[in-house]
Amino acid sequence: MSTTLEAAIFLSMNGKAKEAVDFYKKHLNAEERLLVTYEDMAKRDSSLQLTDENKHYISHSVLSIGKTKVMLAEDTMDGKETYTVGNNTSLCIQSADLEEIEHFYKSLTTDDRVRVIVPLSANVFSKAYGIIEDPFGIQIQLMYDERLQ
Repeated sequence: MSTTLEAAIFLSMNGKAKEAVDFYKKHLNAEERLLVTYEDMAKRDSSLQLTDENKHYISHSVLSIGKTKVMLAEDTMDGKETYTVGNNTSLCIQSADLEEIEHFYKSLTTDDRVRVIVPLSANVFSKAYGIIEDPFGIQIQLMYDERLQ
C-alpha cells in the first residue's frame, strides 16, 4: 500500500451541506479544508445546470475533525436514489497512487455481488473516480487525488 492511502467518511446532506459544515465547525471545532460550490464546479464543467437555488450548494467539502477527514456534499452517490437516512453515508478511499485506486476498483468489481454506480474514469476533478456498492450496501467512492502526495 502507498503512503498516501486514506479513507474518509463522506456524508450526503440533501441540500443542507453548508448548514452541516457550519454546525460541525461550531460544535466540533472542525477545520474547513476545502469547499467547492456548484457555481465553482460549473466553471470547470459547463454541463452542470445552475439555478438560483442550487448555485451555492456544496459540490464537495472537506473538514478535519481532529485527525479525521469528513467530506460533505449535497447529493447521494447514486443519483437514481431518493435521499433517505441510510443512503447518505459512504466511504471514500483515496490515494495519490493511481495504480492503487485502479487495483482496488478492479478487485472490487470482480465480485459479482458488487454493484457499479459510477464506473472508474477521469472527470473534471480526478484522473480516476468511481463509485461501487459493496455486498453489504455500503457505497464506496474510489478516487485518485494527487494532492495527497
